[in-house]
Amino acid sequence: MDYIEEKILGCLVGAAAGDALGAATEMRTRRQIEEKFGGRVKEFLTPPDDTFARGNMPGQVTDDFSLAYVTCLEILRHNGEITPEVSRAALLSWAEYNDFFQRFAGPTTRAAVEELRGNKPALPEGGFVLVNDNGKASNGGAMKISPVALFAAGDVDKAVRDAVVMCRWTHNNNIALSGATAVAAATAEAMKREATLQSVIDAGIYGAKKGFEIGSQTGKVLAGPSVEKRIQMAVEIGRGAGDMLTAMDEISDRIGCGLAAAEAVPASFGLLAAAKGDTMEAIYAGVNIGNDTDTIATMVGGILGALNGIGSLPKEYVEVLETKNNMDLRGMAGRIRGLMG
Repeated sequence: MDYIEEKILGCLVGAAAGDALGAATEMRTRRQIEEKFGGRVKEFLTPPDDTFARGNMPGQVTDDFSLAYVTCLEILRHNGEITPEVSRAALLSWAEYNDFFQRFAGPTTRAAVEELRGNKPALPEGGFVLVNDNGKASNGGAMKISPVALFAAGDVDKAVRDAVVMCRWTHNNNIALSGATAVAAATAEAMKREATLQSVIDAGIYGAKKGFEIGSQTGKVLAGPSVEKRIQMAVEIGRGAGDMLTAMDEISDRIGCGLAAAEAVPASFGLLAAAKGDTMEAIYAGVNIGNDTDTIATMVGGILGALNGIGSLPKEYVEVLETKNNMDLRGMAGRIRGLMG
């Protein structure tokens, strides 16, 4: 396995691990997580019955990584091509996995799938439609995009374009696309041999700006904060906090760590900075920061897994995640690597 394949596998395993670890802590505050589990969560646990992932076994993923995995399978079936047709097929293929779609699909993704199936949404009573559905400025595109960005082979601008294509069916608006392209650009930069934490963060800020511009010109313009500026703020908070717990609390209080793209995506970059690029420290921070923990940890794990490679993750993770989820992460990494020549 060469260094490129190690980075690819690191991204896949890091994203999957973040999702599976965060599945148990989602929706609670940081302090509620510590009270529930007796401290910070650093291992795969059975999700409690009051979480979205109730019924999962330890090590099982949710919609975040399962959607990424199925999307990558569809891209591989088309020899690495990323087109609107491939994006549509991936979304509909994932929707056939009832354990994932029925249990985890968010309202934006669910509505898009139903429309793709030919089921037009009913108009509200009286036909009244709000000028903007600002709730669609969510992180549903960003959560799945790190593994997709691997197909850009280190080309940041291609990763941005690919992210837009893969997210248009569900999150075709300026803010959600900005979040997705930030994560995609950071992951693509992380694939370079010469990449550093700073270059990855810079790429994320660049990607956020480009995605916002594209979304504003060709998608729906929604009202909400700037992902780009909030990434910059979160990184400053992460670097200046002094210790990880302080960084987690400051990011949570000042940026937010919920399902909005302008919260979860900047929060992820803030944790990258606070962890100084350490893969597991950043994943654990995402798992324990509170609120949308599985999504934040998925994005953090994907980006830093790509930057630092599979060696930055516990050796047992690959076997656990493959077995618990019936996924071939090593095989997928090899197939993606094979497309790069």
